[in-house]
Amino acid sequence: MRFASAISNHNDAQQAVEQLLAEVDERLTTGMADLAMFFSTAHFEDELEDVTQVLTEALPHAQVFGCTAEGTIGGDRELERVPSMSLLVGSLPDVLIRPFHMTQSQLASSESIFDWERLVGVSPESKPVFISFADPFQIDVQQYVEQVNKMYPMAPLVGGIASAAREPGQNRLITSGQIVREGIVGVSLTGQVVVDTVVSQGCRPIGASFVITKGDRNVIQELGGKPALRRLQETIVNLSDDDEELAKQALFVGRVIDERKDSFSHGDFLIHNIVGADRKNGAIGIAGLARVGATVQFHVRDRDSADQDLRNLLAPYIGADVRGAMLFGCNGRGSHMWDRAGHDIGVLRELLGDVPTAGFFCGGEFGPVGGSNFIHGFTASIALLREPENIKSQ
Repeated sequence: MRFASAISNHNDAQQAVEQLLAEVDERLTTGMADLAMFFSTAHFEDELEDVTQVLTEALPHAQVFGCTAEGTIGGDRELERVPSMSLLVGSLPDVLIRPFHMTQSQLASSESIFDWERLVGVSPESKPVFISFADPFQIDVQQYVEQVNKMYPMAPLVGGIASAAREPGQNRLITSGQIVREGIVGVSLTGQVVVDTVVSQGCRPIGASFVITKGDRNVIQELGGKPALRRLQETIVNLSDDDEELAKQALFVGRVIDERKDSFSHGDFLIHNIVGADRKNGAIGIAGLARVGATVQFHVRDRDSADQDLRNLLAPYIGADVRGAMLFGCNGRGSHMWDRAGHDIGVLRELLGDVPTAGFFCGGEFGPVGGSNFIHGFTASIALLREPENIKSQ
């Protein structure tokens, strides 16, 4: 199993794609590629069909898929607000790669696992990994994620929402070397590959954890028998001055995914935005479900906590034989969060070395937390690809 990646900020589409192919060919002969993941900014919208044809001709045995994006990630760079393309190619000789494209009508009518097997070409028993890119305007992306969780329990889903558009029809999705303008495209991977997922939500917990004792849909009414807003006020009063100021700017609620654990730390929470508060009844609204009995804890986010969270989650893979990586970052990260571009790819390379990597800045990131897949925001969702230990390295 071998991978190669490249990124280009050349203004000319033809020269940009030629640069990508030349760089990956130095590390992996293009004729050996089985998988090609490609991303482009909207600057090359008019030339995208020609670019896709060049890729499919240069990579004749590869499943070529991808999407357009606000910015791209590849090699050792993250490129924002400039014309750019990125590419990850891989040779996966013992892996079955099945492409798929799903529209809203197909999603709505797929009510059984047999329907899903026909659409995506893989059964739950084969333990697939899904990589997907979605256009958010003409398909219910939340329904797609929920159905993957239902039909394929414990199957990781990584990828994200295409971010090059402001209205329907502007995004471009690429599947099997063809361009489509709606739905969800992706591939399933089965066979001799290990895909480790890292979902860095960039937050750290503050105060104590509480059990939701009264709630309705997305409204937390009581935490531990007291009005939720009172619990929040008690938490803030006991913070340091710096954390109190941070809580005023970026405050979230983290819901524990696996309640069976004795204690909770990084990676145990699904982070939700706080969308409102009612001073009269002390309730707090969140961008998620307020399920009675769930354990929650307030969180804050800043550049330091986001940096440390990513480092903590990548640390277990230091020294691992990671062959390739896919990095899907929120378009609110990058230079919007840090003083410089390239933070997430920089941390990945600092800790794991020169791992061929590509991805893009998303309008929402897919990734598993606690064994279930979710749509995230302000997240770095990373897939690390390795060979099983019983397979001899190439």
